[in-house]
Amino acid sequence: MSSNASDPQRPPPAQRISPIGVPADPPSLAPPHDDEPQALRDAFRETSFTLGAEIRWLLDALRLQHAILQASGHSRLRNRRFASALLFWSRVHRAGADLLWLTSRASYGSCPALLRSAFEALGAEQAVVGDEQVEFEDWLREAWQTNAEHHATEIGMGQYMAGQQIAMSPETGEAYRAVSELARPHFGASALLSAAESHDKRFAVNWADQQFHYGWAQLLFGWQIVLQDRQCRFAIGSGLFGVASEDRAAYQELHRRAQALLESAARCRARWVVEQGRQRLIIDNFRRQPSGAPKRLLL
Repeated sequence: MSSNASDPQRPPPAQRISPIGVPADPPSLAPPHDDEPQALRDAFRETSFTLGAEIRWLLDALRLQHAILQASGHSRLRNRRFASALLFWSRVHRAGADLLWLTSRASYGSCPALLRSAFEALGAEQAVVGDEQVEFEDWLREAWQTNAEHHATEIGMGQYMAGQQIAMSPETGEAYRAVSELARPHFGASALLSAAESHDKRFAVNWADQQFHYGWAQLLFGWQIVLQDRQCRFAIGSGLFGVASEDRAAYQELHRRAQALLESAARCRARWVVEQGRQRLIIDNFRRQPSGAPKRLLL
């Protein structure tokens, strides 16, 4: 977060909040084309067959968000808090659709970094509509001005960090910390993503792997569900958006389904433990195929 203090005597930003642009069609997940690589088509087929419930949940969550946004076009809602929340919600939603697409096609290595970014956008969205709204207004007041020295329109970076709120949350903290570490170029994380079949006698890199892996798909879908469940709850409960009674009921049903999926004893999951004074990540039920022997891995 910025350390600049806002001057309460300064005038509000001059920009009016325009109507939001929302895609006409709700999110969907198209299958690969027939001319795409066989491994990719196989991965999509296996993911759809073994993890269809997760795919349906994520599509339903993204479609609920789309419906709420379509109902939020009324001018009475369009204030600066509304706009600042949308700024980050847009990134969370787009990342959600992209992550669903990537995971369904076994592009697991691309997902942790995108998930980390989406969690941080969610944290920013939750924080900026509260006391930190002043940070957004301070940036907006100076944005889109002319920079004479560089002959440019100056937007300004508007640096704003909100990862701590997500990391400290009991709902999102473990997932955020896990994807953050897996997104980095650590040896163990990279081996798990690119050399998953290695062991103490053989190191086997499967370069640019796009083969289906049940454990990875379950892990990534689980973290995506945590992210989108929290985003839906914020959209429903923040008071900033147009939410109908059926939207609230739809979210309650989504939340129940999410809990059932995430609490399954056979699910591949990650958890943090303390060993010799440091945090380590344990992954349970890791296996390439649902019929394979589950492994416990320690990073």
